[in-house]
Formats: sequence, structure tokens, C-alpha cells
Amino acid sequence: MQAQSPNPVTSTARCQHRTAAGRQCRSLTSDPSSELCPHHAATAREQDFREVLTRDAFDFQRPQSVNNSLGALYNLLAEGRISPRRASVLAHISSLLLRTLPAIDYDNENYTYDDDESDSGTEAQAVAESAKPAPQPVPPGKEPLPKTAEEFAAAVLDRKAS
Repeated sequence: MQAQSPNPVTSTARCQHRTAAGRQCRSLTSDPSSELCPHHAATAREQDFREVLTRDAFDFQRPQSVNNSLGALYNLLAEGRISPRRASVLAHISSLLLRTLPAIDYDNENYTYDDDESDSGTEAQAVAESAKPAPQPVPPGKEPLPKTAEEFAAAVLDRKAS
């Protein structure tokens, strides 16, 4: 029996990522000092980012948690570990999260949720009607939002025309 010739692509030149079944990735490493192919290196960096950005985020339910995530994002950007474009997108998402927090607090303060569904129909309706929030005054200098989508579209189009 003849000895088999060694594989021209040695296992050290191949990506060191292994699947759950133990199979090694067949792609070549992009950099001799790297152990991973470009695809698996990017995936590893994204996992690292996720862990760093969400470490003290507490499910983004408080302004402090969003602030913690933004601080971590700033550090990643300053270290050059994340692209400015990706950082910009994540910062925008953080801004949107911050905007929703007052609405969540409002819902939690003004609505009661009845988990017991064995109530009769009239009792459930009475609870639902009592849970309706009282109209909130509009802050000075702001107009209330239109009540229908048509009114909203008309207001937006009127604003663009002026």
C-alpha cells in the first residue's frame, strides 16, 4: 500500500472554525496571523460586539442602560474595532430606543392588565374602560397629533408645501 500524499492545503492554512459536528471550515485564512477565514472572523467580531454592547444594557428598559451601550459603542469606535457606518446605525437605533421609553412608562402608569380571563364580559369591559388613560395636556408650543391617518398625511403635505 502506498503512503498518501499530504493535502496541499494544510490544516494550519485553513480556517480553524469547527462546526458543532467537528468539521473544519474549508476556506483559507485571509491573513497568516489570523486563524479564521474572513466570514468567520467577521462573525466572531460581531459576537464580541454584541457582548460588549449589551453587557450593562439591562434589556434597554432604562435610559441608563442605553447610555451604557452608547458608551461601549463609543469605545469600540475609538479603538477602530467597529466601522463608523455601523456605529452610526447603532447610535440611531439607541436614539429610537430612548424615544420609546417615555411611552413605555406612560403605558405602565396608566394601564392595568387583567390576567384573569374568567371575568364575565361586562366586568372585563368595565375594567377596560376604567383603564383608558386620561387625556394628557399637550406641552406648550406643540400641537396634538391628528386623530386619523388621513389627517396626519394632510398635515405633513401642508407642512412640506409651506
